[in-house]
Amino acid sequence: MVVLTAAFWWGVEGYALAQGNIPRGQIADGLLRFSVLILTPALVLAWLFAAWLRRRVGEGGYWQMLGLVAMIWAGSVLVTRMLIG
Repeated sequence: MVVLTAAFWWGVEGYALAQGNIPRGQIADGLLRFSVLILTPALVLAWLFAAWLRRRVGEGGYWQMLGLVAMIWAGSVLVTRMLIG
């Protein structure tokens, strides 16, 4: 539940940052848009799809997959926040 709440928070804040007139570089802008438009929905879909995958990959694989997806997403959000300032 914490991960889905964080995804919702980043969706709202990231969208507000993308629509704002804050000066930022092309890399920060591209990473911001990519994390909001691609990674955040992918995280939410992977989290919702996980119940179906749990039987197929087992308990250990299930948590490894969700952890990997959450770490990729959190890393993208962290780097984006650092670049934007």
